[in-house]
Amino acid sequence: MKPMVLRGRRAGITAAGLAVVLAFLFFGPWAFLLANFLPNEKSEVFRLAAGGDVLYQKDPSSAMTIVELFIRGGKSAVPAGKDGLAYLVTRLTLEIPDFSVAQDIMAQATRMRVSVLEDCSVISLECLSENLEDALRVGSGIIQGPLFSGLRIDNVKRVMSLYAKADEDDAVATGHDTAMAAFFGRQGYGGPDYGTEASLKAIDRKDVTSFYARLFTRDGIFYSVCSNLDKEKIRPLLEKYFAKFAAAPAAGLSPTASSLPKDREFVIEKGTKQAYVARAFMLPPATPADYAKGYLLEVLLGAGPGSRLWDLRVTERLAYNVGARTTWTKGNGVCEAYLETENQKKDKAVTALEAVLKSLHGGGVTEDELRMTKTLARAQLLRSSEAKKYRAQILGFWRVLGLAFDDLDGAFARLDAVTLDEMNAFVREFLDPAKSILIIVGGKDGR
Repeated sequence: MKPMVLRGRRAGITAAGLAVVLAFLFFGPWAFLLANFLPNEKSEVFRLAAGGDVLYQKDPSSAMTIVELFIRGGKSAVPAGKDGLAYLVTRLTLEIPDFSVAQDIMAQATRMRVSVLEDCSVISLECLSENLEDALRVGSGIIQGPLFSGLRIDNVKRVMSLYAKADEDDAVATGHDTAMAAFFGRQGYGGPDYGTEASLKAIDRKDVTSFYARLFTRDGIFYSVCSNLDKEKIRPLLEKYFAKFAAAPAAGLSPTASSLPKDREFVIEKGTKQAYVARAFMLPPATPADYAKGYLLEVLLGAGPGSRLWDLRVTERLAYNVGARTTWTKGNGVCEAYLETENQKKDKAVTALEAVLKSLHGGGVTEDELRMTKTLARAQLLRSSEAKKYRAQILGFWRVLGLAFDDLDGAFARLDAVTLDEMNAFVREFLDPAKSILIIVGGKDGR
């Protein structure tokens, strides 16, 4: 085993010692609280009378209800040259039609949000459970009867242009977009979330109405609900207020094709004093077993103290931030190992990052390291799923991918089931530096 040691300037701690400390922190007193307050009930699926499945989990911890509408398609449904269309249409479904509706939403303290992922768009409604019927009445009315006027479309386009500019100024977001475009091309999964100046100009009202009609159908949408209310209370409200979607089948959409690009280095120069350095790897399609191994790989690489990249920050002083990110699609997954550093340290950071990844690829992980990684992975999943809205999202996202996780325990069981041989085989096959791409975002040398 390569000793997992934090060789700080003042003290050192071995992997075994760190595992004990982290296990106490994550599975000590506060983990006891999580275990007692997070619901352990399995989610269940029922079908609405008018069509559409509901993924329901009861959680009595608070008098809040979360309703997430998962619209199958997302970026994968966007035609060539129409980048940003998925976000534009989904955002338009929450445009408030008049002041009285705005007053209703404020009085109910209802929150509504949208997000667009590779294989789905998501509309989120969050409210006090006592206001659920009013929230669904107002929210469903907007979503099922959006006003696609030219003025509203232009207003959302202007907002999207601002979001796109913000992403351009964010090195991590730019690096991620570069990785997705490199593996999937500039359409579908690799297309920009908020479009480009040219694509937004090319989108007209007909594109908007056609996209809505094709994807916002009874069988094209399912609901992920987390609430303290019984399903006998939830079901009739959803059936009452979400019966106006067109009775059409879900659009048949294929995953975006992927390939390893011929050009393996991508340098995006920016007038900054900081640099983002990353290696991105293609992962297999998401099966329950490979999803678990990919999640463990993300934690192993960059989930804070004890991770493989942590020494580059604490000991080598080559980064002010290190991390790893895994993006799963219905096609292939993508894993990014990255760091953020000063521009003057960029070249050393590239060399150091590659050394860490080559060491992991060639030497694999040990039993102790895998055990610690599983502990951290469980803790991370618990923390990220503590709030109802995030739990409803992740349960819905697992359903989009076709994973057989109907509760957190199902995911934990998959994590625990990964053996040392399986994890090392996964690392050897998919963390091969020769099959990766290098991404650098930052200023020119000397800036």
